Parts: sequence; structure tokens; C-alpha cells
Amino acid sequence: MRRLRLVSLVVVLASAGSALANAATPALTPEDLVDIRGAYDTHISPDGKRIVFVIRELADPKKPQTPPGEHIWIVRADGSEPARSFVSSPKSENTPRWSPDGRSLAFLSNRGEDGQTQIWIMRADGGPAEKLTSAPSGVDSYKWSPDGRMIAFLTRDDATDEEKKKQEALDDAIEVDHHYKYLRLWVIGLADRKPALVTPQNAEILDFDWSPDGASFAIASVAIPGFLRDLDCSLSVVRRSDGKLLRKLADDVSVLGPNIRWSPDGKTLLFHEASPGRGMHWVSLVDPGGAPVKPILKDYAATIWSCEWAPDSQYAIAAALVGSRMKLVRIDTSTGEVKNLADKSIDSADFSVSADGRTIGFVTGEADSPPDVWSLTAAGSPRRLTTLNPQFASLSLGMLRDFSWKSRQTGQALQGVLVTPPDLKPGQPYPTIVEAHEGNSAWVFGWQGSWYQWAQLLASHGYVVFLPNVRGVTGQGWKFAEFMHTWSGAAFADTMDGVDALVEQKIADPDRLGIGGWSNGGYMTTWAITHTNRFKAAVPFAAPTDFPIWWGASDVGKLIELNLGGTPVRARQQYEASSPYHFVENCKTPTLILHGEADGAVPIAQAYEFYHALKSLGVETEMVVYPREGHWIQGRAHQIDFQRRVLGWFDKHLK
Repeated sequence: MRRLRLVSLVVVLASAGSALANAATPALTPEDLVDIRGAYDTHISPDGKRIVFVIRELADPKKPQTPPGEHIWIVRADGSEPARSFVSSPKSENTPRWSPDGRSLAFLSNRGEDGQTQIWIMRADGGPAEKLTSAPSGVDSYKWSPDGRMIAFLTRDDATDEEKKKQEALDDAIEVDHHYKYLRLWVIGLADRKPALVTPQNAEILDFDWSPDGASFAIASVAIPGFLRDLDCSLSVVRRSDGKLLRKLADDVSVLGPNIRWSPDGKTLLFHEASPGRGMHWVSLVDPGGAPVKPILKDYAATIWSCEWAPDSQYAIAAALVGSRMKLVRIDTSTGEVKNLADKSIDSADFSVSADGRTIGFVTGEADSPPDVWSLTAAGSPRRLTTLNPQFASLSLGMLRDFSWKSRQTGQALQGVLVTPPDLKPGQPYPTIVEAHEGNSAWVFGWQGSWYQWAQLLASHGYVVFLPNVRGVTGQGWKFAEFMHTWSGAAFADTMDGVDALVEQKIADPDRLGIGGWSNGGYMTTWAITHTNRFKAAVPFAAPTDFPIWWGASDVGKLIELNLGGTPVRARQQYEASSPYHFVENCKTPTLILHGEADGAVPIAQAYEFYHALKSLGVETEMVVYPREGHWIQGRAHQIDFQRRVLGWFDKHLK
């Protein structure tokens, strides 16, 4: 494995000759990226000796109608034995969770005759699995009770008998904003196998956790089901036996990840409190008995993702994104002090902690290899436990670099990641592509290869790829991230300042600049090409371009409304000022528009409107629609086609 030295760009470029790839080494292909065996969702046994995790197996090209299977593997945390398959079937298994005593393993699977995702239980030393639940709509998520005698789970309301009859008769007209189907909390005992409803009231449960005595639940809930349809998320405590609301503790809970965790001593609830723009959060604490919320790390210039309590109830273990580096950290909840648990950076917030808090299992990739399973002990260094994709060692991969520049608007220091060709020659400008970030997620220094992360593919084919962490991304505190939700052009200005710095340092060729991205990255792409003609090629995917129409037709209208000062009925000028479509006459850039036909977050009308506008203006443009795909491309053939088109479009216009 290549050793990446995090030094100044000038020094790295000066020494790049020592890291040149073998000219005979094959370049990365779309098939290589699509056929990665992906690992995720580690869960360590209470004694810290074993780690179960999920592997997303490869899709079968001969069976395009069959999605790739997910199966559960196991590995010793000390690396003494190789990883092996532990739970598999012709269907799929995921979400493995050890019982508190470590003697049983629960998991979710659709292997049953009903075809729904249900909870299954098996002995931890192997053997047949038994189906525990028979929820008509399947199980969404679950958690063991502290004593291991029950499991709580979330399942959505099923259609009534009358609704089913109407559906069979095709008399199934849909009344909008009526007859909601809620995600409710249930419990089931392992002894009697009888499910009992906990939350009968009409509330959508987003997250929950058991009290240590098993008598109550902390729940995060909203009044209206549907992703981001209701941003008013509250934290409450309900009684397990009858679901009675005991008390409400907080109103401003993050709908994007409540992360509710009840401390082992029962005295404190930890959760993610939402920022004013609802797009970011900080860690807060509250007494389950009722007391004012106590924010911690609100001014921390980083982003805390998933948190787990340490056994002493004083410390929390978390994944913290600091700039472009994700770290495993320990938080002193009384003082807010944050300490790194290891020097190693990770590229995912996927981790779990043993019962004594001394061993952590986690998933992370390296700069030159896709994610694998690792472990970390209190007295040791991070240990790599798997090598799931050894084929990447023989491929020509890009090299990752840190890159920093300053905002001309504010003078603020900004940073990002460069992925450069393996045979980079210092002082020689290269065709350079800006990949704009999706959502408000910062680019992380780690593996950058998937169907929507193009950097490794493009760098392997001779491009410098610029991943800018501009105003509007995580990793630098909630105030920095809130800029995304103003759609003010600040991110565009920061990006272009970074491009200028790359040109000045003779890294980027000013005559061969491209830009592209997915979701918010697609938006940033269309914003860029309607505000500058410096880019010679653009590839927006799933890009919102006309905000008034997007607000009315998508499932994220409430978030748009909150951050643009109301509805377009009241704030039309702000909506239009934030819409690339309203500046489309400025565009001269050859543009390849890609979109999923079934995208609910950004309906395909957004793509057609922008495409037809460019065509009417005589701009070179192509549009490709992926049938059955939503905001996220799932099909293997479509993922390959997508990446081939991205690479082909940039090759056509930049080489």
C-alpha cells in the first residue's frame, strides 16, 4: 500500500516523481468501481472479541432484475483469524446486532415466505435462525432491551382491509395529505413472541433508545410522515408498558439524524440538536426527568456524527469530521473536551464499541483502496482485519493531496482534496475537473471511488480532480455548513477562488476545465455554468435548477421553504435569484444532463426544463434518463453506463 504523506502541496509535487505509477498498470474502469465488494455496519460483540459486518455482494450481470445480495460476515477483532461468511441465504441479511450477553445475534432479512424484512434470531455460535417478527409492512430498525429479553422495533402502518380491497379493484385514488401511514414503535418478547404497540398516537418515530431499566423509551418524532416533510422534531420519553407520554424534553431535534443515546447510568440523554437552518446540528444533553437542554460542542469547529456512550456515562465516543479528516474521538460530556483516539483518519462514521468501551470496530477505506473492516483497542494501534478488494493493488490509481486556498470575499482559509493522476508531472498543467459536493457533505480524505464519486476514475485517466470544501459543507462547524442553505453564491465564489489557485500554481490548465456533481453537486454545476463560461464541459446529475417548481413538486419542499424565507408565493424573488434556470441564457458550456426517471427528491421535470432551455439557446447538450432509478442509481448496468458517459463527455471536450 502506498504511503501518503500529508505535507504541503509544493513539497508533494516536487517529490511526485518517486510515486509515479507503472505505465503498464491498467487504468481504473467503471466496472472496477461498480464491482467493489462493499463493507458496512460493523457491530462488535459485548466482550470485544468478534465483529460482525455486512458485505454488499456483487450484482450478477446475467440477472439484471435481481439486486445484489447483502450478507453478514464475522471476523476476530484481534485479527487472529480471517473474515468468513456467517449468515447468508438466497435473499439478503443486514443490520446484525449482538444480544447484551453476546449469546445471540439478531439481524434483518427478507428470507421468509412473506418476502418482508423481518427480525431473525440465531445463536452466536452458529446454527439455524428463527423468524421473530411478522410485521405486515416489514421492520425498519430495531434495538435489544438492556436485559436481552425483548426487542423494540419500528414498522410502518399496513393498509387496512378496506384499502387492500380497493387496491385489488384498482379503486385506489390517493387523497394527498390524508390517511398517513406512520412508523410506530413496537416491542416483542423473546419468550412469548407477542408484539405489543408502544406508540399508538399518530407520530412518526425517527429514532429511539431504551432506558437502562427497560421501563421507558426516549423517542424522536415528527407529526407528518415522509422524508423532510416535517422539520419540527421533538424528543420525548414514553412509558414502555402503554406508550404514555411522560414528558417532552426538547423541540429542536435534528430530523437528519437524531442520534438519541441514553447514558448507561440513566441520568442523561444525548442527542443531535438542530441548527436554525435545520441542515446541521450539534451535540446536546438533557436530563430524562426534565431540565433545560445543555448544548455541548456548539462552537466546535468540526462536525460530530454518530455518538455512543462509554460505560462510565461521562465520556462519549464519536466520529468527528475535522475539515476533510474523519477521526474517532472521545468527548468529555462535562467539559466538552475532545481527544483523538488514534492518529488514523477514517472515511466513514460507521463504528461500534464493546461493552467495556475498550475496543472499537469500524469501517474505513484508504486513499488507494475501498473500505475494509478495522479494529482499535485502548492500548493498541488501528488494525486492518479484511482485504475485500485486493484487485485494486494492481490498478493505476490517483494520488490524494491536501489543497488549501483563500476566499477573496472573506479572506477565510479554505481547504479541499486533490486527486491527481498517478504519473503527475510537477509544473505541467492538467485538464482539471471540479466535483461539487452532494448535500452539505464535505469531501473526506479517503477512498474516492463509487458511481457518484468520480475522482479516482477520472484521475486514473489523466485528470486532476478538485474536491473543494467550500462554505456550505460539514467539518468546520454548523455556522460554516449553514451557508449551503442560503444558496447565495458563496460556495460558487469559494470554488472559483480554488480553481484560480490551481491555475496560478500550474496544476490546472485554464483552457481545459470541467465541472460536475450529483444532487447539490448538480445544482452547483448548473449554477457555475450559468455564471461563468470558464468551464468547457459540465455533467450535472439529479440537479435542481428551478426552485419555485422544485419546491412544489419535490418531497423536500419544507427544507427549501425554511431556507429561502418562506414559500415562493411569499418569497418569489429569492427563489428565482437562487435558480440556475433563471440565468440559463448566460450558459455556453457543453452540458451532459443525467437524471433518474423516478427521482422524488428532484423530479425529472427539472432536468427536462433545463435541457430544453439549453437546446433552444443552441448550446451543445445531451440528456440521458435512467428508467426506474430515483435520486440514487441502483442498477449495475445503469451505474456502468453513467460512469462511461461522465468519462466520455469530459474526454470529448477536455482532451
